[in-house]
Amino acid sequence: MTPGRVLLLVCLTTAVGSLALMRVWTMPELKQATGGLDVFDVLISGYSHDYVVLYLEVLPEEARALYLGPHRAIDTLFAVTLTATLAVSAYMLAQRWSLILGLALGLIPLFYFAFEMLENAQVAAMLYHRSASVEAAEAASRFTVSKAQALRFAITAVLFVVSARAFEAAFGPKEMR
Repeated sequence: MTPGRVLLLVCLTTAVGSLALMRVWTMPELKQATGGLDVFDVLISGYSHDYVVLYLEVLPEEARALYLGPHRAIDTLFAVTLTATLAVSAYMLAQRWSLILGLALGLIPLFYFAFEMLENAQVAAMLYHRSASVEAAEAASRFTVSKAQALRFAITAVLFVVSARAFEAAFGPKEMR
């Protein structure tokens, strides 16, 4: 197995594992602690200032510590490894056609990562201060929506390259297969 494939496998396994850990541990605990409110990360259509104020009001101290501690750390690990999985996949699939194309497609997931980190920082500030201005809530919401859109674009880019490679394997010249 090539080093690139090992890296891809490690990143993919870690991304899936960290997502599973959030889905079975931190997210259900935070949802239960807030009376059924979802964490900000999953509200990919955005959220209002009123939602943020309500969330911060009903979030108990132990749950706030969970959100700022383990959940934030696991969410960051997920973002890093998902970004790496998408970037390495895009690069490995496209570099056979052009190094520049492989590198360019490998950079696309970094937009998702940037918005994810901006969202996490904004949410952490709101949780830490236990309050949020209208502007802070709107910024966090915009980062969440932008993160989701950037992730969709990154996944689409990888799927496009997978499709192009499959087409090439099926119909391309024998020397390209």
